[in-house]
Amino acid sequence: MPAVLRNRALWLFVLAYCLSVGVLAAGGRPLEDTIGVLVIFGLGLPALALLCCLRLPPPGTPAPPLRHEASILLALLLAVTLFLAVKGYLLGSLLPAAPDPRWHDAVNTLLKLAAFVAVPALVLRLAHGAWPTAGSVTAGRARLWLCFLVLGVIAVAVQFVVGTGARQLLAPEVQARHWVLGVLLCFAWMSLEAGLVEEFFFRRLLQSRLAALTGSQVSAVCLAALAFGLAHAPGFWLRGAGADEGLGIHPTLLTAAAYSITMQGVVGLLFGVLWARTRSFTLVVALHGLIDAAANAAGFMDTWKL
Repeated sequence: MPAVLRNRALWLFVLAYCLSVGVLAAGGRPLEDTIGVLVIFGLGLPALALLCCLRLPPPGTPAPPLRHEASILLALLLAVTLFLAVKGYLLGSLLPAAPDPRWHDAVNTLLKLAAFVAVPALVLRLAHGAWPTAGSVTAGRARLWLCFLVLGVIAVAVQFVVGTGARQLLAPEVQARHWVLGVLLCFAWMSLEAGLVEEFFFRRLLQSRLAALTGSQVSAVCLAALAFGLAHAPGFWLRGAGADEGLGIHPTLLTAAAYSITMQGVVGLLFGVLWARTRSFTLVVALHGLIDAAANAAGFMDTWKL
């Protein structure tokens, strides 16, 4: 049996995914979108990413794990999850009642930069005495552009076909605005607010160190993707974000976790594969920003009055 099929982390992800599908099915949720995300973002696009990265050299060996590093990573992951659970309360305490949505988005982004980037970077810096290397970029500029354009165009096209957020851009009232400017600014914003924040923590930091701890890129991709999915669960469970996903305002924690694994966790596989093969932080940040911008550009233009 090939080594990849003996990988325990891979089967852990598969088991978590299957159990999550069972939870959603038992709750009466239609599974068409769930299966579609698996086929496109969990299987098709990662396979295409591997094809785009064909014949690239393997990533460099990350810095060896230090004593207690697994405990440090687990503590950081729990801290980030706790932050996501209480972020709504933090924003409520820092902002006035019914704040300008632009101020809300700006403060939200600053809080995420602190929780996902600044604090973890400081903790690992102190723990290691130096910033641990994640390996050098393994792809040239032309190959990175190929990955970005091929995967980005397909991912955005899928959202226009099956997503609701992207299709709002085609509405006459949206097209009459500064459409191109709004999309470009949303891409820049989402590359910062979601791309840089989440890819730094889950790929640049967590996945790289998991590769050092486990000695396996496959394990690191699967475990980081699972963590990436579960970290979104508090938003669905506590902050009402599940209403936008058809989960209701107050889904159970089990339902929120199951949805997060089958959606965000599966998408995390794509970013994980790209990071493992290219070690290009710019690539995963930009692709993450592009995918999120397609779904959020119409709302972004409303918020920023474009």
